[in-house]
Amino acid sequence: MDPSKNWFLIVQNRFPSPYENMAIDEYLMMKAEENENTTYLRFYGWTPPAISIGRSQKANRVVNHELLKKSKIGFVRRPTGGKAVLHYEELTYSISSSDKRFISSPSVRAVYNQLAKALLKGLLNLKIEAEIVSKDPKGLVRTNLPCFSYPTRDEIEVRGKKIIGSAQKRSKSAILQHGSIPIKDHRDLYAELTSVDKEMLLSSMTTIEIETGENNWRKIAEAFIEGFKEEFNINYEKYEFSEKDKKEINNLIHKYSDNSWNFEL
Repeated sequence: MDPSKNWFLIVQNRFPSPYENMAIDEYLMMKAEENENTTYLRFYGWTPPAISIGRSQKANRVVNHELLKKSKIGFVRRPTGGKAVLHYEELTYSISSSDKRFISSPSVRAVYNQLAKALLKGLLNLKIEAEIVSKDPKGLVRTNLPCFSYPTRDEIEVRGKKIIGSAQKRSKSAILQHGSIPIKDHRDLYAELTSVDKEMLLSSMTTIEIETGENNWRKIAEAFIEGFKEEFNINYEKYEFSEKDKKEINNLIHKYSDNSWNFEL
């Protein structure tokens, strides 16, 4: 079986809720586990805008929930690790895969690096010169600071500023990696919601619009679709969710909308 022929592309022009987004990503990982050498590459947005936190984070330590409600910003815990991310006028990518080129990699970091090369090509298609971070910052990784406070090893930066933040989950037979690509500048709100000094985020992160002036979601998504195609030498088949898929996803939405999942840890 040629893995390059088993890549399915999902571009969601209707932006799902935070709960649905996480349900879909988990479901696609489950499908990848069931189907050898199969990859689902998905691009999506969020309605309403939301904060997502990592699987092991304590919700009340990393987000100002009173301000979250006042600002009408959603909230959800991801199935992956990582730190708090504001999903607001950005492009989110996710890749759920049992492709042997990822499963045979010895570590999470090795897969991060493989996928970072595709993301770099996407940025280059937007005329953004970026690079892969070579090492973790000292003393910051174990803090409650938000994801875009610092670029970590194998993530992507532009002149020292983080432009894509990713998180991963791995099983014996599949990986799920998803990540945020900020388009418009909401660093002030991001800082308020996560109770950090806004000057930190102003100096540590950037966005597609800041770098290029481009803010068309579809055009930006196409740049990354092409970047993955170039890096992995694959062709896509568009994937449409069946009624069975939708039923399974709806079942998972209950998990991600439950307070016991989002707040109790």
